[in-house]
Amino acid sequence: MTARYFSVVNYDQQQHYKDRGPTWIKLYNRLLDDYAFAMQPDAAKWHLIGIFLIASRHHNRIPADPVWLARQIGATAAIELEPLERAGFIAWIEDVGGAFDLFANPASPEERKEEKKREDQTLLSGLPDLLGICGQDAGKKKTYPDDFETFWKSYPTDPLMSKAKAFDQWRRMTAADKCAAQAAIPAFRDFIKRQINYRTVHAQRYLSERRYEGFAAKPEVDVQAIAAARDRADRLMKRGKYAEKYE
Repeated sequence: MTARYFSVVNYDQQQHYKDRGPTWIKLYNRLLDDYAFAMQPDAAKWHLIGIFLIASRHHNRIPADPVWLARQIGATAAIELEPLERAGFIAWIEDVGGAFDLFANPASPEERKEEKKREDQTLLSGLPDLLGICGQDAGKKKTYPDDFETFWKSYPTDPLMSKAKAFDQWRRMTAADKCAAQAAIPAFRDFIKRQINYRTVHAQRYLSERRYEGFAAKPEVDVQAIAAARDRADRLMKRGKYAEKYE
């Protein structure tokens, strides 16, 4: 390796300050869709995230010293820079002596305190609006259709169940399935009473996994209809009491 330093490619997209050392960087979730990132070993993925953070402290001009890098980001596995360079995440740069103090934080303690103060003020400035929004929402109660409310009140719910998630599944169901789910609740409740230390399945899963089908009411046996059907079969097959007529 001829270069003593490297930089993160397209690092400008991750900065939120251009004129001082940032205390945080932008990490976009689109990185998960990056094929080159996905193909890296799991350890290399964390190494790259750690390198992003190191770049924020050293003006994106990082010593190409794997041992030093490992100490800085707390890595236990060996850091391999060449695969990251081939994948296009980092690029080698030539050493320009005296350009930066690479082993010091670019921001002085006073600058860091001032930066933190500005960030705290920014967060606090938005707090009244946030509290106002929360206060308005606190007085509003989400309403649901009557058929779902009937289901929810009859289902053996507990405080850990999400009513919103259950309704999200309910609204996707056909009218017939809703009726079946509702009709099966009494049998489901009886089943729960007979169990020991049974934790009721979440209402959402009861609906999405069609658990209610296992508790559907069984149709009553029509003895007369069965006898009539058997009689017709005997007549057609010339058996039983009909056998003598055709001898």
